[in-house]
Amino acid sequence: MSEEVLYLVFVIILFIAILAYMNIKERENNVKIIKLQNAIEDISKELHYFRKELGNKDDNEEDYKFMLLKEQMQILLEKEISAKIIPVLKSLKGMEHIIEEFQNEQQNRILNLEQKTKNMTKLTPNYDNQEQKIVELFKEGKNVEQIAKDLRIGTGKVELVLKFKQLLK
Repeated sequence: MSEEVLYLVFVIILFIAILAYMNIKERENNVKIIKLQNAIEDISKELHYFRKELGNKDDNEEDYKFMLLKEQMQILLEKEISAKIIPVLKSLKGMEHIIEEFQNEQQNRILNLEQKTKNMTKLTPNYDNQEQKIVELFKEGKNVEQIAKDLRIGTGKVELVLKFKQLLK
């Protein structure tokens, strides 16, 4: 029983550690994405300032070049993001599979424990009510205080039941 409890505690700690690890990695990725966004905003600002310095010469040509540059930047950004996010997604899917296996294993263990408990209850006598328990313990030779302590009830109730059954004077 204590080995199962220790194993359950170990599994819970392992599960919490995995969740903490996933949380830390997610925060790191969010920080990286924010840095990339800031870098893109800075580049856009610099392009805007360069355009102002050059003046409004050939606005159409500049707009076209800007659009091409923007598309190239977007393609590069998408490649960088997918290169960093895809491994994270794969590892998350792997962890998800591990957690599912763990849950299935735990459910099987719980079912086994339930079966063992059912088998254990068959070994203990079946009392219809608390009064029968009191009478049985008294017949086994236990005194009022011991019966009250074992059943976690007051001594007055034990005495009352025994007097009612005419076992105690």
